[in-house]
Amino acid sequence: MGRPLDEQPWVIATASTVAAVAIKLNGLTLRWEVQGWEAVAELERQGEPCLFCFWHNRLLYIGYHLCRIPLTMLISRSKDGAYIEALSRRYGIEAVRGSSTRGGARALVEMVALARASTRHLGITPDGPKGPLYEVQPGIIALAQKSGRPLVPVTLSATRLHRFASWDRFLLPLPFARVHLRYGAPRVVEPGRAAFEEERQRLQSELRRLTREADQAAGQPVDPELEGGV
Repeated sequence: MGRPLDEQPWVIATASTVAAVAIKLNGLTLRWEVQGWEAVAELERQGEPCLFCFWHNRLLYIGYHLCRIPLTMLISRSKDGAYIEALSRRYGIEAVRGSSTRGGARALVEMVALARASTRHLGITPDGPKGPLYEVQPGIIALAQKSGRPLVPVTLSATRLHRFASWDRFLLPLPFARVHLRYGAPRVVEPGRAAFEEERQRLQSELRRLTREADQAAGQPVDPELEGGV
């Protein structure tokens, strides 16, 4: 028996091409208000690659903004992940396939090896691919500790957006919206088990705080799950 239609390579390639064009056209209409990029740009000038983390439901236009620099993302092995990988490659973003639930250990080993051998920046959605929403899973802390790369939380919101009926209520900025993009301060995570849970909680609180601020700046209601952080 052959693959289902939605897994056929030509279907994925066609869909990703159409989506890439639509995202680009929409992106050209957006007005961007970016905060915190200066610290990232300075690390880029120094040749020091970062480890970016952003919520699963806001990855689309964060990736759109980050594709200006060499980036490799951890993308799930799900069927949706195949489309995201194909779309990402249209923007020069490379992929390592895996997640916290499928192929996670192997993907972590591959990401650590890549971090040590390459100068490409890395990106992870710490609550993907299936949640819980706005909760940082431990894999990103392990990667930050093992790689020694500065961890940079990133988030965004928009004055006009559509929320999909998915587990994460995926956000799509609408044409001519003002996008509020927030980069947190880079932070090197110290190695060791004693600091592990503290660092996970710190990252989760910071990413939730930045997201609340972006939503409020955009005039959007703040998701209840974001309230559980300082």
